[in-house]
Amino acid sequence: MDAIKAAATQSVFREVNERVRDLNNAVGYMDIGDLDECFTCECARQDCKEHLMMNLDAYEEIRRVPTHFGVAPRMSHVFQDIERIFETFRGYWVVEKFGEAGLAATELDPRLRPRPGLTLT
Repeated sequence: MDAIKAAATQSVFREVNERVRDLNNAVGYMDIGDLDECFTCECARQDCKEHLMMNLDAYEEIRRVPTHFGVAPRMSHVFQDIERIFETFRGYWVVEKFGEAGLAATELDPRLRPRPGLTLT
């Protein structure tokens, strides 16, 4: 698998999760960190439509590290030539990008670059 392309794909899914988190925060749905929320699988498969259930605290723990992504808990969502399983949980796994993929994931992290603010009218 092409490391840069995989990181770009995963970064798109990460961006979706960031936007959902922002929307929920804007309307007050995620005020309680222990409630499970639905997040998009952040694997490198472009055709992936899987969802992960985790609480906001768990999502924030994954996002602390720009090379970490939450994926569905199956090997078909892990690409061992560019990432390794970092941690496993009941409903999702955390993978860690390395090498070129890790560098690209860091460069593409939406939290490390400026974004326009979200406002509701």
